[in-house]
Amino acid sequence: MDEDEINYRVLREIQQMEKNTSALTKLKNSFYSDVSDYLKKLEERVNTESSPQKLSLLKDEMQNIRKIVKSIYEQREKKVLLAAVSKARSGNPNLENMVDVEKKLYDSVLNLLLETRESFLNQEKKDEEKKGEQEEEFSKGDNISSFDIAEGGKEEKKMKPSMGNVNPVVRVKKDIPEFIGTDEKKYKLRVNDIVSLPNDIGGLLLKRGVVEKVELG
Repeated sequence: MDEDEINYRVLREIQQMEKNTSALTKLKNSFYSDVSDYLKKLEERVNTESSPQKLSLLKDEMQNIRKIVKSIYEQREKKVLLAAVSKARSGNPNLENMVDVEKKLYDSVLNLLLETRESFLNQEKKDEEKKGEQEEEFSKGDNISSFDIAEGGKEEKKMKPSMGNVNPVVRVKKDIPEFIGTDEKKYKLRVNDIVSLPNDIGGLLLKRGVVEKVELG
């Protein structure tokens, strides 16, 4: 497209083509700079026009062209962003007809998406692996399960008389997979948690060395 071809009619045609197709319309690489130059010339005419009637027409033309150019840009911007998202998700988007400024936008957005995606998904994978390793290590090393807690708690109750409602306060020394206690409650203890546990559960965990008693007062 030559600069002389840029006018209201041509811009309207481009606007309609962008709206009616998912692909980018083929434009001259200098399209945006050519439009900018065209608007500058219109502005110069506005500043020098002496006829009130022509001045009004020129101002209307400038306003309408700015709206059309904004619409064209936003339609194309949306297509560029969707192409970047598609590529980041291993798609094969159509990159044909991108002008240079749009290629830069595409590359920048794609790089950011890939970096963020890799960082998030890798961290999620690492968290899952770490959780699995901790549970496996705990299971092998200490061999504690909900059944152990329940049965061990019963033994604790048999061996020790009730001390009223005073429960031991303990600090957790390592992550403990979720278990169901003798009180039928679910417990999910994490390292450095400070909690008050029923005597039977606290006693068993103290014996296993996975918690330590916190002296109060």
